[in-house]
Amino acid sequence: LRTLRQRYNDAVQSLDSEALRLLREWPARLKSITDEVNEYQVRGKAIRVENYRESLSHQQIPKIAAPTYRSWGELLVFLQKENLPGSYPYTGGVYPYRRSGEDPIRMFAGEGTPERTNRRFHYLSVGQPAARLSTAFDSVTLYGEDPAPRPDIYGKIGNSGVNIPTLDDMKKLYSGFDLCAPTTSVSMTINGPAPMILAMFMNTAIDQQVEKYLKEDPARWAEAEKKIAAMFDGRVRPQYHGELPPTNDGLGLGLLGVTGDQLLDADTYARIKAATLSTVRGTVQADILKEDQAQNTCIFSTEFALRMMGDIQQYFVDHGVRNFYSVSISGYHIAEAGANPISQLAFTLSNGFTIVEYYLARGMKIDDFAPNLSFFFS
Repeated sequence: LRTLRQRYNDAVQSLDSEALRLLREWPARLKSITDEVNEYQVRGKAIRVENYRESLSHQQIPKIAAPTYRSWGELLVFLQKENLPGSYPYTGGVYPYRRSGEDPIRMFAGEGTPERTNRRFHYLSVGQPAARLSTAFDSVTLYGEDPAPRPDIYGKIGNSGVNIPTLDDMKKLYSGFDLCAPTTSVSMTINGPAPMILAMFMNTAIDQQVEKYLKEDPARWAEAEKKIAAMFDGRVRPQYHGELPPTNDGLGLGLLGVTGDQLLDADTYARIKAATLSTVRGTVQADILKEDQAQNTCIFSTEFALRMMGDIQQYFVDHGVRNFYSVSISGYHIAEAGANPISQLAFTLSNGFTIVEYYLARGMKIDDFAPNLSFFFS
């Protein structure tokens, strides 16, 4: 018995700390996937998932099949080479469980003026359980041009997408959709001027919440309206042109021409801003590497554009923006430019590695920014 104990101790001491951790945690992990229900925490929220589903023949089928093994060595090989879903090396997926329901459809639109596209979005979202809006911008916006001082490009406004040169246009585009609602997410297909368009979107979301806060108290809203009227004394205030669609309640239009920080004290505005940034959901494409390789809507040098991507991600890390994807690393456009499926995957993963390496070189931690990355393949 003493000899066996010595051999056991020698075997344990020969393992590195990571292997020991995996083995020690295994009994609890095994129990979590074999019990009837598994409960775990995600960002402070309790998630409860049933571990079995019943087949047509009334058999209990496990959602995650536990491995069979005859020794610690076999178990360790499984944990290091395959592991359970949601655990490194993520061969079974990056999440412990898959969704049981089907995602609502993504509504792709973009044509003409902000009002026209807004009406289109509201038409598409009628009867849908969620507003998953995907926005196409016109070439004038894609190249970062302001049509106001450019009569030579004025005729291209709204061609194959919506024209958004100002913050007020962004407010009109998404008016009537609560951008902080858990059922709302917005995808924006924009790359060259992505930082500016993203800034407009975030300010639109913040000003929506400021408007909701002001309207909670009629006296508070009346005072805000007086301030706005004074600001536009002798000037024409921006407005939504045309009729509002039936499902548009006007949210977002109350602060046209002004921003929330002009109407609130600094502390209240900062509180609303922080809550909005941590809540708003969506994606901005912002993949400048594939633009250089395939689509060619670059308006800045690759180096400067990559630096702006890093600045945005650093801002996301510093301000707790966790529900919004700062980049959609895209292979679709590379395929459209002539790549076969293998080349598409190779170039896209290479671009992803480049972005990750650049963010790491700036001092960001992988766990802080990896959740903000998404991929888009043909």
